[in-house]
Amino acid sequence: MIRQTILLPLMMIISLFLLISGVTQPMMTIKANLDRQAMLDEGKHIIKQQNLHPAMANLAAQFLDSLEVKGKSTVYEKKRSILGTAEDLWKSDYYFVAFLIVTFSLIIPFTKLGCLLLANFVKRNHNLLRLNSILSKWSMADVFAIGVFIAFLAANATTTENIDSSQIVQFDATLHSGFYWFVAYCLVSNLMEKLGVNQPEATPAP
Repeated sequence: MIRQTILLPLMMIISLFLLISGVTQPMMTIKANLDRQAMLDEGKHIIKQQNLHPAMANLAAQFLDSLEVKGKSTVYEKKRSILGTAEDLWKSDYYFVAFLIVTFSLIIPFTKLGCLLLANFVKRNHNLLRLNSILSKWSMADVFAIGVFIAFLAANATTTENIDSSQIVQFDATLHSGFYWFVAYCLVSNLMEKLGVNQPEATPAP
């Protein structure tokens, strides 16, 4: 009884807060840095490959050797949230992808929580619980969170694999609070499903 009257509504409110924070707060930053020395070394390598006159090649090589470049320059940096990513995709005419992101990471989870909240105040709530059970099969919030984490690992792995080589452009990814809010929502949502709150109760025999 306590679970039905206190615990479950409290978990639903917490899930709603986590979901809103997860989709609106920045989730990940992707940064691309240009290694100046690596770019200079690549220029020297290109000159050697070209069929230039020896005098011209020596002049170009001497010019590049005289340059002193150190450090890195950031050529790309973008901090994204889920809604921000969908908005950028929509503006870039990727309407279908933007629609899928909003549907599976926002509309379906919100609809599920709405069904569960209403089911706690409606006596004959079998239809609401049945709808929530159907939507649970189409909810891909956890899959989306895993995809973001894989993208984070892939971006950092690219830099790690080339750390000893002269990589001109180096990518770096950083996770932000939106990712952790969204993962927390997935955990709480899955916990509610384990408790069986999304299944319609059996109707007692007359």
